[in-house]
This record gives sequence, C-alpha cells and structure tokens, in this order.
Amino acid sequence: MSLQRGRLIWAMVLFGGMFLVIYFPADDLFFRLVIDLLVLLAAGLLFLALRAAEYEPAGTPAPVPRDPSLLPDEPYRPPLARPAPATGRALAVRAPAPTCVPRFGAGSKAQRFPWLLPLRPAASGVAADEARLGDLAVRAASLVGPGHRCQEPATARQDAYRMTRDASGDHLLLAVADGVSSSEHAELGAAVAASTAVNHLRRQLDDPGAPVRLSAAELFEEAATAMRREAARRGLDPADVCAVLFVAVIPARPADPSGERTMWAAWLGDASLWRLDDKRWQYAAGDRKGATADYDTNAVTHTLPADPHAARETRLALRPGDVVSLVSDGVGDGLATIDELNTYLADRWRLPLPVASYLNDVGFDAERFLDDRTSVTVWIDPDARTGPPERGPGPAGEPLTGPGGWAS
Repeated sequence: MSLQRGRLIWAMVLFGGMFLVIYFPADDLFFRLVIDLLVLLAAGLLFLALRAAEYEPAGTPAPVPRDPSLLPDEPYRPPLARPAPATGRALAVRAPAPTCVPRFGAGSKAQRFPWLLPLRPAASGVAADEARLGDLAVRAASLVGPGHRCQEPATARQDAYRMTRDASGDHLLLAVADGVSSSEHAELGAAVAASTAVNHLRRQLDDPGAPVRLSAAELFEEAATAMRREAARRGLDPADVCAVLFVAVIPARPADPSGERTMWAAWLGDASLWRLDDKRWQYAAGDRKGATADYDTNAVTHTLPADPHAARETRLALRPGDVVSLVSDGVGDGLATIDELNTYLADRWRLPLPVASYLNDVGFDAERFLDDRTSVTVWIDPDARTGPPERGPGPAGEPLTGPGGWAS
C-alpha cells in the first residue's frame, strides 16, 4: 500500500470517528470510550504518515532516451590550468630525490644536487656493459663523479673504459683510463688512450703469422703517440689531454687441466687491479698510493702522453671462481680507505649481478669521494676446465711454447 493511500484511509477513519462522536452521542460510556480511542489512534497514525512524507525518497528517475539527439547538452567545464614548468632555483627544489645508492658515513653534499650539463658536447655521463666470453662473465660501469656533475657548467666524464675480444674469441681485452682533472680536455685523453690500447692488443693477438708478444713499453708508447697526434689535430697542447691507463688480457678459457689461466696486465698511473678473496678486495697491481695525503689530493707521478716509459707490467695466475676488478682511483681509493665499502662490494660482487645493480654500486656515496668512478669486474666460472687450444699472451720477445699460458 502506498503512503498516499494510507494517509487517505487514516484521514477517513479520523473524520468518521469525529462524525460519530458529534452527531451520535452515546449514553453508554464504554461505547463512547471506544469511539474516542479510535479517533485518537487515527489522529496519531495520520500524524506519523505526514511526518514520514518529509523523508520520502525521490522517485525513480525517468529513463534516459536512447536517441542521442534527445540528450541534453553537457554543461561547459573550463579546462584545468596546468602549473608552469619549474625553472631555475625552483627546479632544484622540486627535483626528485636522487637514486638510492649505497652510502658510507655521512655521504657527500654533492650527491644530493641535480646533475648538470657540461659546456661542450661530450660522451654520456654514464656508461655500462655486461658480457660473457668463454667462461668469463664481465660487468663494466663508468659514471661522472658527484664533484664534476653538480658544478655549473658540469665537467664531462673524464674516465673511459673499453672491453672487447680478439678475432678468435680466445681473449678478453680490457682497458680503463682516467683523465687527469687538471688537463682541460682530460676526457679526450682518456678516450684516446683506452681505444688505442685495445686496438694495439687486437693487432698483436690477431696476427696468425707471428708469435703472441705483449709489451707494455710498445703499447704505452703507441697510446702516447696517438694522444699527441689527436691533441695536435685539434690545436691542443699534449698537457691538455693527460691520462693514466690500465690494460689487461685474460684468456677466455684455461689451458691448464686444473682450470688455471694467466692474465697479463700493464699500467701507468693510479688505476689499479683488485682481487677478491674470502671476505675483502685485495690490491693486486697498479701504482699504489702510499699516504693519506695521496688519496686526498689524487696526485699522480706519471701520466700519458708524457711518461710512457714508466709503464709496468705483470702476470697473474687466475683460478676457477676467481674475481678481479680493474678500477679507476674513484673506486680504488674507496676500496683502500673505506673498510665498509670494501666489505660491501666484496659481498655484493661475489657473483655476477645485473648490470643496473652493478652501476648503482659503482655510484656509491661517501664523504670526500667526488671523482669519476669506473670499474670493470671479471668473474671466472668456478667449473672452468681446459678448453680448446688457444694462443695465450706472452711477454715481449718470448713466443709461446704451448697451447695457451706463458712460455716457461
């Protein structure tokens, strides 16, 4: 029963009762009492019905016409105003938080600033690679340091690395170069030195008619000559393109039944080679800095192209499961002076990891460590065993006497 019909019925009962009371007075008191109660009940129910009408929900809306032409026009809504792009100081304030890199100690203030651009076109501020050759896994990363990327204008990345192979795929060829910050075009010197080094190694290893001979003196002299030539071509002084260099050749497969192989390394300057032991990275080769002041000033004694004669070389036996890293001083100084960083990277880099994670680790944040960082890490398969015969690298003037390894 609808609400309107209910109100009508109770109103009729009310007025009917009143009519009976007025026009038919009853002598019987009981009958009169019954009539009065009915009238009061009808009045109360009518009141409740009228009160409920105030809260009666609206009826079901009429169905929407299916014909689009019958639909009412949408009301006009002005477009929302978009905020103007942030510029200048506001941009620095609104810049997103930096990527969460591992931090040691208080960290550097420069790490929190946005990256800026160098004045001249230059190589990217970040470079990274991963590869596999034989039973070697490789990760490489290089990025401009916090002290170089936040100044205005920014300084181009002065580190460079190259990783390649010989034509047969028997050897991994690596080079890490670090431009000297005091040189105006240090990034050019580092790039030329690294590229010249691996090209020299390829020529030595790819010549099928000659015994393999690797000579640090020849390699670094060729790199110095190329750096002087490129500086002259651009109208620069050789002092404008100074850099240090570390190179290495690692056989892709072992020649010994035990799985052992021999790597060749040569260097000039403070780039270095580190080897992972059970718990830490241990210094293996390079011009090691001897005092705290050397780490603070980044001073180097010999550089290219001025001092190619100061280059040194060594051989290092590598076993299955070994891990080695070629690093610029931006990473090497941290391994040498920050125990927490050394043990952190020892744990993180015990096994090959995704290249993005590797890059993030190389970008670590530590107070006073503002230089560019470059690292190339090589993992030797723990299950590596003797592979096909290969030509291993030998020292200058000493041809190999057997398939792989060094001449005795």
